[in-house]
Amino acid sequence: MSETWRERLSRRRLEIGIEGPEYDYIKSYIEFYCSEADQRCKKIDMNKTVDQVIDSMKDEDFDRFTKSVIESVHKKQGYDGQAPTQMA
Repeated sequence: MSETWRERLSRRRLEIGIEGPEYDYIKSYIEFYCSEADQRCKKIDMNKTVDQVIDSMKDEDFDRFTKSVIESVHKKQGYDGQAPTQMA
């Protein structure tokens, strides 16, 4: 059975270092993070589904990929980890 980016993030979040308020923030705006992950997966392999790309990643690769996705969306949305912000 395939595992979505969101499901794997939930399972790997502590290893990635995402917890507490930051994880709550990501869950609140998950559609932005999923959209970014989807776009990047399509760049990796347009012939596979997003879930197939995610499934093909080793944990270390997924962790690096996910950190990059989260950093990118945080930057775009102005999340600094200090205070709650509103998504644009």
